Order: sequence, then structure tokens, then C-alpha cells
Amino acid sequence: MTPAVQPVSLVYRIDSHNRITWVNETWTDFARENHGKGVLPERVIGTNLFASLSDDRVQGLYAVILKRVRTGVTVEFSYRCDAPDRRREFAMTVRPLKDFGIEFMSTMTGEEIRPSVPLLEPGHPRTRTLLPVCSWCQKIATPDGRWLPVEEAVTVLQLDKAEQLPDITHGICEACLGEMLAKLQKM
Repeated sequence: MTPAVQPVSLVYRIDSHNRITWVNETWTDFARENHGKGVLPERVIGTNLFASLSDDRVQGLYAVILKRVRTGVTVEFSYRCDAPDRRREFAMTVRPLKDFGIEFMSTMTGEEIRPSVPLLEPGHPRTRTLLPVCSWCQKIATPDGRWLPVEEAVTVLQLDKAEQLPDITHGICEACLGEMLAKLQKM
């Protein structure tokens, strides 16, 4: 993956009750550029962070992260946030603020162009089926329990031949969950 030309830092803050209180202008610009209407400031300010996390395991992991950060520890980890036509690496820094608030800063560290993947394209006709994607590594869960890179999953699941595609829901694969929990235990 090539380094990002200009580091892009998306920042948001939560209060002691886990309500989103602020997002930076870069967050807003990134949301608009990536068809993220649901995460524009007018949609997220005042909402509980956990309302945006649909997966129980991701919610549990975030609860552990927030508890650790509220003891005064800064937590750092990498994750992927892909677009239909590119793979993107981010470094997340989660740091404590006064009065038990927390700041999340995601900085793009690398980007690689690839052929567009229709499964990731907004506006593509969708079924009601939900297909889990790992929020950390961007692998797709298959019915047989494997987590595969998106391009491979599209072939294995024969989504390249489908007129309608499943909708995507964000979760976390076992490998990424284990790695994150181990990392948090060492802090």
C-alpha cells in the first residue's frame, strides 16, 4: 500500500456518556466524498456512539477500549476503511480528554487503487440479506465461517454474477478481535 499523499485525519469526540459531541471539518468532507450521509454532523452529533455499532462483538470491544482510555491510557491501532475503488489503511488514536471525554483520531496512512468492487459501491441494487465485513481488516464473512478478502469473497459467493447484492453490515473477524483484545491486555 502506498503512503497517503496528504495525511487525512478524521476526528470525533464523545462525552462521558458516550454521546458524540464534535466532529472536525475533515470528517464532514470525508463523509460527503464517500457517500456517508448517515455520518454527517447533523446526523451524529448528540447520538450515542454505541448506536452506530450494530455488532455485539464490536460493541463489546469498544466498551473495553473506552474503559481502558478512561483510566488515562491512549489506545492506538490500525484498521482498513476501503472505498469501492481503493484499499485504505488508517491509524486510530483514542485518547482521554478531561471529564471522561474521549477523542478518536483516524489518520490515513496508505492508499492503493484497485478496480472498483460493485459490492462496495453505494447505490447498487441490494437484497435484504446482510453480509458481514470486518471493521478492522475489511474481510467478508462467508457462510462456511471463513473471512476472505473482498475480491475473493465476491468470486466465492458468486456476487460478480448477481443482479442484486447483499447489504453490508460491519462486524469483526475472530483474528482481529483476538489481536485487539491481546493488545488491550498488554496496555
